[in-house]
Amino acid sequence: MDCGENPCLHPPDASAARGIPSEPTSRYGSGEDAARAQQSLERAVPLRLIFTLAVAAWFGTLICLSFVVTPVAHSSFPPHQARRFLRPMFLRIYRMGTGLGFVALLAIFFGRTGLTADDIARLATPVAVATVASLVASEVLLPRLRDLDGEDPRFGRLHQVSAMLNTTSIAALLLALAGAIAR
Repeated sequence: MDCGENPCLHPPDASAARGIPSEPTSRYGSGEDAARAQQSLERAVPLRLIFTLAVAAWFGTLICLSFVVTPVAHSSFPPHQARRFLRPMFLRIYRMGTGLGFVALLAIFFGRTGLTADDIARLATPVAVATVASLVASEVLLPRLRDLDGEDPRFGRLHQVSAMLNTTSIAALLLALAGAIAR
């Protein structure tokens, strides 16, 4: 009875004699390549988690502040008190977002060996856009808004730009989350 070409049914020396490798190989080639691929996979899982948590925390915070806290503040306080209440929050949220953006970008950087160029672009581009939007809002717009009275027409224009940057950040972070989940 012939056992065929199945290396599991032959002793190691018989397998070598028949030209069948005695050490198992994977789709990655040699055992060394498989070990590198396994190591890359083990590193990719925590980095993907870090990326997803950073982006999700940032996204959730922006949603909460924009669609829960801000409307409640404006409906509960006179305009000048609502602005006084919200200004420090927005500054902290934008700075936190910038920090989380850098964390997410660092996760992509350290996990780049396990990602294709398309994956890197799909994940990094929206995070970079949201990070730049947060930097501009916190370091350029908020100081100018703080110096203006709410009745000044420039305040309205700057506030509109700030709202657009906030909306851009929310949309970009939603794309980043979709990109992370779809991978």
